[in-house]
Amino acid sequence: MKQNKDKIIFIILHSIAAIAIMIIALFGGDMISNIVPNDSPVLKSIISTVGYIGITLSLGLPYAKYVLRFGFDEIGVCFKAPQLKWIAVGFILPLAITAFYLIFTDGQLIKNNNAASIMPCLINAIFPIGLASGICEEFIFRGLIMRTVERRWNSVAAALVPSVLFALMHTINMRLGFVDMLLLVVAGTAVGLMFSLIALQSGTIWSSAIVHALWNSITLGGIIIEVPANGTATDFIYKYELLNTNILLTGGKFGIESALPAIIGYLLVSAIAFVLIGKTSKRL
Repeated sequence: MKQNKDKIIFIILHSIAAIAIMIIALFGGDMISNIVPNDSPVLKSIISTVGYIGITLSLGLPYAKYVLRFGFDEIGVCFKAPQLKWIAVGFILPLAITAFYLIFTDGQLIKNNNAASIMPCLINAIFPIGLASGICEEFIFRGLIMRTVERRWNSVAAALVPSVLFALMHTINMRLGFVDMLLLVVAGTAVGLMFSLIALQSGTIWSSAIVHALWNSITLGGIIIEVPANGTATDFIYKYELLNTNILLTGGKFGIESALPAIIGYLLVSAIAFVLIGKTSKRL
């Protein structure tokens, strides 16, 4: 009993420390970007992203090595390119979800006719929305936290614990009703589980990071799908305004990332990763 209690305390403390690293890096990246004038949004986005990633790795890698006693390969930070199958999944999943809404739901497709704003939108989609979130969040949740849980417990707990934490992190500062919150926690856990299984199967955070980055870039920076009443998007390339207000399709106030089609997509990819893990284990 005492050993289990010690494990739980250890995991909680180091999870808090890992998330603190990410928060410090996020604010640090923003502070560094302040050296760029506000009238240069493209350069500002790029510098903010580089700063965020750089500070996360600069603080996180020594923490992993000297505090957690992990080799870099053990936390999935290695010279190993993302696997081609996961790059393909990174494109297919968000494009399939987007196609589902465009084909099977009623809505209005709106193009941003302000040509001057397209490049900032594109850079924002690729850098802070895509690469920054993909690399930093995967390093923290699927690198530091997941591998800490795996070492102290097992692979099942390692896949689940950071997934739940990942979901809960997205509820911070969100004023949601019960159903909205429930959908967000379920969806956040499901997508976190998907990223965890991809990282476990590939042995590197780079595969889950590319899936994460592409999902964010395409769904949040490509064609944004939202209900006008809940919509907050002002910077977009294309926007699809849903006429259907069914919460299972809209995902509530958090948006389609927590809707049923997305959850089904996360679970399908998770099932594929789980099967591939099983095949790899049998070969070993």
